[in-house]
Amino acid sequence: MILGAVAMLIFVLATYPMPEDTATTAQAEVEEQQVGRDEAFEFNQFNVTVEDVEMDATHFDGDMITSAGTYVVVTVRVENTSQEPQEADRRWFRLADAEGAVYEYDSNLAIRTRQDVNPGNALVVPNPYSVPADAEITHLVVGDEEDEAVVRVEL
Repeated sequence: MILGAVAMLIFVLATYPMPEDTATTAQAEVEEQQVGRDEAFEFNQFNVTVEDVEMDATHFDGDMITSAGTYVVVTVRVENTSQEPQEADRRWFRLADAEGAVYEYDSNLAIRTRQDVNPGNALVVPNPYSVPADAEITHLVVGDEEDEAVVRVEL
């Protein structure tokens, strides 16, 4: 009986992962893909392309921006590559600057958050962001709270 317990202990110790083999919080971070500004990439059953970036934007959706602050408008094209209608969401797209600050789209200017897109169809979605005047915007972060993958688009 003691011999069986010793054999069981040896088995457990031999198969137990050592600390360096287990994923730490830092190692288990989100997988990041990097693409250039005009490169198409797949995200959530959409083919996505950043079509335009307007720094110091003064107009959005045909109207003059009257809010205080500096605005950046990033226009993305999202094409449904699946066989069923899919929902495109502005919240997938966040701006980031050289200091690591992340900016959400301005929901006061862009009221409609989500929109259904039929298979094979595409939307061109302008996203407005209010940023500090001295922010050096470097990239767009594309991701979803439920996804473990993030795409970083260099601007």
